[in-house]
Amino acid sequence: MKTRNFVAITISIAVVIGLLIYLRENATQDQVTLYSVLLWQLGIWIPWIIGFKILERTFKKIHKTKFGNFLLLGSGIIWVGLHFGWFFFLSSTYSPYLGLTGSRFGVYRYFFIFWTLIDVGLIWFIIDKLKGVEKEELPPPLLFELTRGSNKYFCEPTQIQLLVSENYYTKLYTTQGIFVMRKPLKSFQDVLPQDIFKRIHRSTIINVNYVSELARVDYKSLEVIMKDGTRRKVSRNFVKEINLYFRNRTS
Repeated sequence: MKTRNFVAITISIAVVIGLLIYLRENATQDQVTLYSVLLWQLGIWIPWIIGFKILERTFKKIHKTKFGNFLLLGSGIIWVGLHFGWFFFLSSTYSPYLGLTGSRFGVYRYFFIFWTLIDVGLIWFIIDKLKGVEKEELPPPLLFELTRGSNKYFCEPTQIQLLVSENYYTKLYTTQGIFVMRKPLKSFQDVLPQDIFKRIHRSTIINVNYVSELARVDYKSLEVIMKDGTRRKVSRNFVKEINLYFRNRTS
């Protein structure tokens, strides 16, 4: 989750809570302006941006440790305590409701319910989003499980030389031989490292580390020659991209 998104969420919370308080305390509207209530709420909730950065750093450092979840929860509880301290300080000093009937420290009792629920909700929201980001950033699998007959083989991406689509199947040329998998080519493209696996045709993906030569067929056509002698035509749509890639890759 990006910081600017959380800033937008924090400002939205401040504005909504400010409006609710102002409308709820309609008897004081002749003494309190909506503008002052909104500024007060922004002052209370903006520090949650700092809390977000603290929880984000805490998550990155401790979530994989043995007691990571407990430490993360502890950090969240500590932050809620600090936020309550800030809330009391700001409200008892700058609240527009200071000195009004029924208020104490510039707040009314029901305020505490709002703040507690929102603080707990924000902790849950941030931790849940951070865990979601971590799952999205997981690296591609280190091994592919391939089958030939009744035997299973485990192949690293670096062992794959070439992938060719054949109808509903994909043929994988590897250092362990050729395998046919009932999966579309795109499913492999989505997980293979894009820095070394390049598409040269709608039906072909190559591992650039196994390329020995680029051969011109005519003015517009190009072939890739693999180290094992296999020749594959480069689609016209990819000729410029492949030429540029190898030009930048060589010294």
